[in-house]
Parts: sequence; C-alpha cells; structure tokens
Amino acid sequence: MPYRTADLALAAPALDELTAARVRDGRAPASAWAVLGPEGVVAAGAQGEGADTASAFRVASCTKSFTAATLLTFAAEGALSLDTPLTDVLDAAVLGASRAPTLGELASMAGGIPIDDPWADRQESMTTADFDRLVGEGVRLAYEPGTTYEYSSFAYAILGRVLERVGGRPYPELVRERLLEPLGLTGLAFDRTVDARVIEGFAKVEGAWVQQPWAEPGAFSALGGVVATPTALATWAGWLASAWRDDATDDVLAAGLRRAMQEPRTPVPGPAGSHYGLGLVVEEDPRHGRVVSHSGGYPGFGAHMRWHPESGIGVVVLENARYSGATLPATQALTLLLDGASTPAAAPALWPETAAAREVVERLLRSWDDDALVGVAADNVVLDESFALRRATAERLRERAGLAVDAPVAPLDAVALRSDSPAHLAWTVPGAAGRIRCEIRMTPVREPRLQTLALRLA
Repeated sequence: MPYRTADLALAAPALDELTAARVRDGRAPASAWAVLGPEGVVAAGAQGEGADTASAFRVASCTKSFTAATLLTFAAEGALSLDTPLTDVLDAAVLGASRAPTLGELASMAGGIPIDDPWADRQESMTTADFDRLVGEGVRLAYEPGTTYEYSSFAYAILGRVLERVGGRPYPELVRERLLEPLGLTGLAFDRTVDARVIEGFAKVEGAWVQQPWAEPGAFSALGGVVATPTALATWAGWLASAWRDDATDDVLAAGLRRAMQEPRTPVPGPAGSHYGLGLVVEEDPRHGRVVSHSGGYPGFGAHMRWHPESGIGVVVLENARYSGATLPATQALTLLLDGASTPAAAPALWPETAAAREVVERLLRSWDDDALVGVAADNVVLDESFALRRATAERLRERAGLAVDAPVAPLDAVALRSDSPAHLAWTVPGAAGRIRCEIRMTPVREPRLQTLALRLA
C-alpha cells in the first residue's frame, strides 16, 4: 500500500492533543513525543509541567534494542555467535534445564528464564562483583531453552555482562563507542551526563505524584538504563527502520543485521502474529502489515517506540510516571499516522451519494451550514450529536489545522484515504498547520444518506 510521507509534520496538533490528554487524565506528569519518517525525525512535542522536546527521560526496556545491536556488532566481527552457549562466555551456573541457553535464545526471550520485571527493574545499580556472584551461584530456568517465550529482563542483564567480558569494557562504554558515537547520536546516554535536561520520574501514591529515586548505572543497565530525549530515541528508531530501505547502508551495523533484529523469532502468546525478535517486538497489523516496537516501564518512567518498516513512519512516546502504559498513546499515534498517510493502489468504487456527501463535508469544514448537512444526513445524525456540537468540532479542527475557508478541495487521488465499501470513505484534509481526518458512512437504502460523520485531527 502506498504511503504519503511528505506532510507527516502536520500530525503535530493531533499528537499534542493525544499527549495532553495523558497529562490531563493523570496518566503522567509529563508526556513527550516524536514522529519519524523515511528521512528522519519530522516533529516533536511535549506536554506537562517542566517538559519540552529537550527533556531526557529513562527509556527503560527500549534499551534492549541497544543491547541487541551491540551484541550483533560483536557477532559481525566473529567475536561471538548467537549460537554461542552462555556458559562458554560467562561463569554462570544454569539450573533447571538440560543445557545452557544460547546468546540468541536469551536475546529473543527464549532463554527459559521466568519473567522478572518487578525485581530486575530495581537492580540497575548492582555492582559487577555482586552480579558475577549472583549468576555464579545459579540462574534458575523455568523452561528448556528455545522452547517457550518468557519475557526476561535478567536475560538482558546477562547479555550486558557477556558483552563486557568479550569487549573488555563497561557496557555503557561499548554502546557509546560502537553505536552512539559512530551514528552521531546526541541527547542519549546512561546517566545524568546526557547532553539534555533530565526530567524526574514519579509514581502516583494515594492520588499524589511522588518523586522516585534515581538509579545509577550498574550491572543491570543493559536491560533499561538508557536516558534519552524523544528526538534522540526517534533518531535511533529511524536508523533501525532505515534497514528496510532500498538504499540502506551498512554503516555501523549492516542493514541485514538490523533487519534480523526486526524479524520474528519467538512466538508471543496472545495476538496472532506477534513475536519477539532481537531486542524488539514484531507484530502484524491487520491493515498496515508489519509493525516493530518495544515498550519500557521503570520506576518513575514509561516509554514506547514503534515504527512501520514498509513506510518508514514511526513514533516515540516518553512519560515520567511509573509503568505509565505509554504503549497505548504510541499505538494510537502510529495508527493515526498510518491511516493519515495510506492510499489504496486503485481509486475506490464509491456510490455517487458517498462521493457527494464527501463534497458536502469538505464544504462544512471550511464554512459550516446546517442546511447543507440536512440535505444529505439521515435522521440519526442530529439525534446522535447536535448540529451545534458538530459545528463547534468542525470549527475547532479547522482552526487547529489551519484550513483556509477558501482552500480548494483536493481530488480523491491526491489525498490519503481508506474505503471499506462503496458506502464508506475515510480521508485526510491537510491544512497549513495540521490535518483533519474525516470518515463517513451511508445508509443501506435506495437513496443512501449520511449516517456517520466523524471528524478528528490526524
């Protein structure tokens, strides 16, 4: 499916509304976002007291993609292999299984280690000596390696220690030397020395926001220690997504290895088509196809990054509340972006009445007229929502999008649209500052009339 990516920046008002609602609804004190396209980051914003696009948040488990990519740099050099057993490179006692997991099994959440987030998320500052003692005493598996998906942050802490053993340097230094510096990534680090203003993390306790303690880098940093601005994390996501481009380069890490991170490896129970790759989650969207993502939850922070490999469109949402559930707004945002950019390969076969209703809606957006709506609407339209409320919505959206009253109506083949049937049409109306998504459905009678009219920022 073709995607129009030239005007992605016009989605900024919609993303601002989405994240403002998160703050207003008490999901987080601050919520920041960034949108990426095939050519890089195109827009960013932030809502909440003290937050702006230069604020740095902990990205929590989004860090796992950095760990997996660093692992692959060593694999590319032949220093290790994804098939290397853990016990070949680390003095670890493996309990409860017939063999040790391989590095690839650990990286793809098939190492057999049971889920451990509440405990592991509080261990970042553990010393290397204590970590070595911990794994030397025994890592207890719940499953045979390679047989079952189980999300394990401890597995990524173990991989971080493997990288230190192989690379001879502390994990944060390896990531910086092998990835961040060669890519020119700024606004991203493992501690408060990041070249950005670090925002504090909070948890809601008895209805009030309580600041959470800050964990310094340590033996568990490989599972969640990255601190980044939304633009920095989106730039990282864009570099991973660029591996799918026809002109992808092999600088820093070969495009084929970056694509390997985004290939399905371990099936995840739940929605069909969901897998864990290498430091990333791979899903299948029923309308848009493959989507790659990762969430992050940490004491004081929530994060989510996701992108659409086919189009190169992606989004990052960072919040400063404990396990805030940033997956929800990020998923909503990417769906909004993809719906607002997608165009069918062939023009839809609409009923004449559907096409005529679209023309009326376009005119209503520019200059509201109750009589014009009465001329095409079924009787449920005014009962479902008054014309006064519909007019207020249209005028607010027109102002936010910067749609001029004399703006020409674009032909259907020049706009992003979707049509499920001849009686349905959803399309995007661009303005000078934003976009409006319109959706209409017609009644199934001899002379169809408008039964659904939905308007929102896109």
